[in-house]
Amino acid sequence: MSVRSFELTIWRLSLQRDELQSCLLPAGIRYDKDVVQTSPEDKLSAIAGAVIELDQRIQELRQQKARLIMRITASIDRLPDSRERTILVAFYVGRKSVREISEIIAYSESHTYQLRRQGVRHLAEILTEDNNNHNPKCDTMVSGKMTQGD
Repeated sequence: MSVRSFELTIWRLSLQRDELQSCLLPAGIRYDKDVVQTSPEDKLSAIAGAVIELDQRIQELRQQKARLIMRITASIDRLPDSRERTILVAFYVGRKSVREISEIIAYSESHTYQLRRQGVRHLAEILTEDNNNHNPKCDTMVSGKMTQGD
């Protein structure tokens, strides 16, 4: 799973959790005038349980995302060119656009893009070498996609 996938999943689960939490508030309990209602407490315990489960899942995903970011950063840190490292970390970990990165490092967008492409190519070489030596270091971002080491 990519960093972006983790972010989207966490966001989606957070929305679900927040909506369920709003149902726990007194204003979230609806009473129909014409329908005999069961005790709202019956439903509230189930909702509270679902909120707790969502909180736990969100926390697990945040921890997995943090580990993934650390692995990606460790792989990128093995690149010899500091410019490539800076751009790849900003792009893949910091989720910055090429335009934003170029403004930060004071290079043109086209030069920043070229350095990013070179960095991805060099990173792929490092990871291929690791795989050929049967010494995979970690999952990492290559060409915008996650690849799993052997």
